[in-house]
Amino acid sequence: MEQKPTYSGYMDTPSPAEAAALPIYTKYGEAAVAGFQAVPDLLLKNQSKLELSATDLVVLLNILMHWWYPDQKPFPRSTTIAQRIGLTPRTVQRSMQHLEKVGLLKKETDDSGRVIFDPEPLVHRLEEIAPSDPDYLVRKARRNTT
Repeated sequence: MEQKPTYSGYMDTPSPAEAAALPIYTKYGEAAVAGFQAVPDLLLKNQSKLELSATDLVVLLNILMHWWYPDQKPFPRSTTIAQRIGLTPRTVQRSMQHLEKVGLLKKETDDSGRVIFDPEPLVHRLEEIAPSDPDYLVRKARRNTT
């Protein structure tokens, strides 16, 4: 029986042999060692339907970059995102407010007073969209026959 790689995720770099078995490393080589994120195609394919401007999408991707584990909500600073994408912190803050307004993120405060973003509303929206996506239907049908 073939053994699967033991790569576990955040800040864990697979051995060269393990990396060779992971498609992300095959596609992006050494650039993948710096980190990567999985984003559902539905997010990109439905950008307009989700009321996301180009700025909103880039801000959202930056927020999601900090969502390493399902039970740990991201808490990126608007100033950090602004520096990365070359916008003002105020522009990023407005985008974050828009993401909350259109129901894709929920802004919360944790026990220590830190602002965090719950991406579960985005997950639910994408799950609602999925049944109308042709690629989803094909893949779901394949998954149900194997």
